[in-house]
Amino acid sequence: MKQITAYVREYFHEEWNPKLFVAVGVLLLVCFAVNYRFISEASIIRQLPNPLHQFVFYFFFYGIPYGATLALYLLTTGKRDFLRNRQFVLLTLFCLAILSAYVTLHNFPSYLLRSTPSVFEPIPKAFQGYAVRYTSNLLPGLFAILPIAFYWMKNDRRNFRLYGFSSSHINLKTYFGILLLLVPVVFAASFGSDFQSAYPRYKFGLPQSVIGTERNLLVGVFEICYSVDFVFVELFFRGFMVMAFSRYLGSSAILPMVVAYAFIHFQKPVGEAIGSVFGGLVLGIISYRTKSIYGGIILHLGVAYLMEIAGTMHMLLS
Repeated sequence: MKQITAYVREYFHEEWNPKLFVAVGVLLLVCFAVNYRFISEASIIRQLPNPLHQFVFYFFFYGIPYGATLALYLLTTGKRDFLRNRQFVLLTLFCLAILSAYVTLHNFPSYLLRSTPSVFEPIPKAFQGYAVRYTSNLLPGLFAILPIAFYWMKNDRRNFRLYGFSSSHINLKTYFGILLLLVPVVFAASFGSDFQSAYPRYKFGLPQSVIGTERNLLVGVFEICYSVDFVFVELFFRGFMVMAFSRYLGSSAILPMVVAYAFIHFQKPVGEAIGSVFGGLVLGIISYRTKSIYGGIILHLGVAYLMEIAGTMHMLLS
């Protein structure tokens, strides 16, 4: 824990800029207010069933706040060399394209079920919705890891292992200890109505007719697929978006990542979305210092499964 505190302290010592942090805070506050009080991401996506249209929407949905954060960084620090670097601009566009495709692919299986139901004909009708849930968690990460691995092979393989898959400079016991401290926090949050309507995630699409071993098997397979998605999130945000961009921005790459990370939580309960800002910042600092995403994977998966357990308890007791 002391080491993590030292990492955070070093980051703020190097990067502290009141104007920048206040400006980014205001940007996030306005975006949170718009999404949760006026026009939500979910309501827009419901009007854009076509995956291509969703991809274009998400490119700007993430690209505008990411670009705004870079603009605020430029305005408050005066540093602009990174914008003159063609490789940085191409990397940014590449990154936003991967992120947009990744998020769009979460919706693609349900679109396929509606538009081309014959694809799912081999699966019994009662289980088709749940099959969509499996593929929605597996397909995006498996697809998006390919271009990231290609970029790493071409540009960064001599600098570090695949964007954080290394335990050389990290004490993993620390993160299991932090996870224990988060148990009462998750338990307290689980009493909220937003939480109970969102968790456990496996309940959505689970056929009501299945019980016993069959039900347990379906839930178990879903949770495995669910975990794959979280591993990719750490690889992309704390690995790729921090380590690949640090070549141009150093530790300043962390703050734009945090903004993009907050935006992928805009369909989650508002408390969880707000927490993603602080969690994303700390995990980004850790990955930058340790060149490892294992701490983030432990915490991310641990909290996700704590939420599943807490949600299950409330569902059974209600």
